[in-house]
Amino acid sequence: MTRIQNSHRGVRAAGATLLSVSACMWAASAAWAGSSERIGTNAAPELLISVGARSDALGGNTVADVSGAEAIYWNPAGMGPFKGTEVMFTHLNHIGDNNVNFLGIATKSGNLGTIGFSAKVLSVGDILVTTEQAPDGTGELLSPTFATIGLSYARQFTDRVSFGATAQFINERIQDAQAKGIAFDFGFQYDTGPSGLVFGFVVKNFGPALTYSGPAFEVNVPDPSAEPGSANRTLSYSASANELPSYFQMGAAYRIWSKGDNQAKLLGSFTSNNFTPDDFRIGGELLLKKRLALRAGYNRFVSDSDLDVYEGPAFGAGINFQVGGSSMQFDYAQRVVKNYFNDTHEFGLRVLF
Repeated sequence: MTRIQNSHRGVRAAGATLLSVSACMWAASAAWAGSSERIGTNAAPELLISVGARSDALGGNTVADVSGAEAIYWNPAGMGPFKGTEVMFTHLNHIGDNNVNFLGIATKSGNLGTIGFSAKVLSVGDILVTTEQAPDGTGELLSPTFATIGLSYARQFTDRVSFGATAQFINERIQDAQAKGIAFDFGFQYDTGPSGLVFGFVVKNFGPALTYSGPAFEVNVPDPSAEPGSANRTLSYSASANELPSYFQMGAAYRIWSKGDNQAKLLGSFTSNNFTPDDFRIGGELLLKKRLALRAGYNRFVSDSDLDVYEGPAFGAGINFQVGGSSMQFDYAQRVVKNYFNDTHEFGLRVLF
């Protein structure tokens, strides 16, 4: 009788949560109303470059099914149930011959919760400086810097509820122009219990607008109102402030099959974007003997646009193995990119101590 009652409670809880998710999805889509009209107008585009080979191979669907250091980016609440210490490094060959390197560390700190640290660097390579007088280049090279450093905290309040938050410090520099800012992520996960159904919610990149400043905005000119022979004055231009690319994502993960050390999961999510069209995502993962994982996902935008280069399939694989007393996981992901860009390839290594 007790088992039957617990089962009914789990079903009712899952049903109530599903209704809440549907209501939030409808409200988010109505309030945010993402479209293609604002593409390219946001600040800090590096915040939107996803990292984590497992999650990317699943089409970015792991808001409800992510843990350890990878949760720092996707949903910090996923660090809550985590035990031990994990270090993750990923390298992404991004579109346009750009490269993204990410380092994440998550460690359990007793009853306090789980603390995380992350660093992401976008490398666009050297850029040749050109002018009207030297259209083929002046010989000078620019090396722009786009980097973020994050501090995360998560805690599992019950055996089913976890909450997490991340503060990301943004630093961008292009020659003599620089911008600094901060962005916050807030995440939540709810595990319905033995049914294998988990829900996740996250709000990402919430913070004040970003503004560039520095010597690049200064000019030394004569003051037209000053007496002849007066020294020049340094005037500064002010740049407009651009909003951060905030968005809201909700999703679910369900274990559809389990037998011994083998299992299969189905994942889905909806993302309400602020600067790009809203999108739906689905994904699936097959885990064999707890060692080999096969993954695939698909991303579909609500409105069609040639600028939505990430619309389409993604796939990858992962392998777990033991080295001494540590567990290691190597992951690979490939995302199909539309238009004239090459597909992206990502390699990741996770070490659990």
